[in-house]
Amino acid sequence: MVLKGNQTPYLLRPITYAISDKVDSLFFKGENANHFSFLEGQLASSPDGGEFLCGKELTAADILMSFPVSAAKGTGNIDPAKYPKLLAYIDKLENMPMAKQAVQKIESVTGEKYSLRSG
Repeated sequence: MVLKGNQTPYLLRPITYAISDKVDSLFFKGENANHFSFLEGQLASSPDGGEFLCGKELTAADILMSFPVSAAKGTGNIDPAKYPKLLAYIDKLENMPMAKQAVQKIESVTGEKYSLRSG
């Protein structure tokens, strides 16, 4: 069941929004800030002035991190003022030819527009 969004019955929305917001504030916001700050620092100190987590070249670490960071970006949870390098990093990853090809493949297989936004 979706707690937020148009799929939630109208009369239940105040309750489900309150629950979702409380869970988010208790469990996720602090952890998101920890993780985003860590990644922002990693990107700032990337070896050889690189644009990726481990240096100048794309690695498996970047590919694996692209999924959760893209999902966080899709929900609007990454503050551009606090994490500019992280947003630039994920924009770079999402605009790489192989990422665009993967999205096209997903859309052709599912027949639906690819989106990381929920609800």
